[in-house]
Amino acid sequence: MSVTTIGARAVRTVRTAVGVRVALTAVTAGALLAVGTPAPAALPRPVGPSATGTATTGTAPDCHGGYSRDGGALACFVPYGEHLWVCDTRADGHHPGVAYRVNGGSWVYRDYDLGNGNCRDIDLDIAESGYIELVPRNYEGSTMVSDGPTFRVSAQG
Repeated sequence: MSVTTIGARAVRTVRTAVGVRVALTAVTAGALLAVGTPAPAALPRPVGPSATGTATTGTAPDCHGGYSRDGGALACFVPYGEHLWVCDTRADGHHPGVAYRVNGGSWVYRDYDLGNGNCRDIDLDIAESGYIELVPRNYEGSTMVSDGPTFRVSAQG
């Protein structure tokens, strides 16, 4: 695991046993500490949209975001193509979700019954000068059981 500082942002690259790479961007020092939650043993490997909006094979793109504090949900943004991924990362009976907003607009809340190891792709349209703020969440039914820090990611990456 490595942490590289770029200006005021820190980028953390996590390599799992299956060689999946996910770049996690933290905007504040507090957010960086919050992503210190250990990652699950193996991450889903999103590759792009499919007919159902889910995918679990292939090579993971660089994805900026992080985990819910309990480690059961991953929400991350891929600037190229503006894809927001929501992944179930633990076989804990919960399901992942995300709260997000684009360019400071209204918050949007989504949660999905995916099953461990599966992801949902939310295809967005954000101008290159724009940004997204996202919060990973984990749910039991309609009740949120864990959330994560707020990540702010430029549409340029």
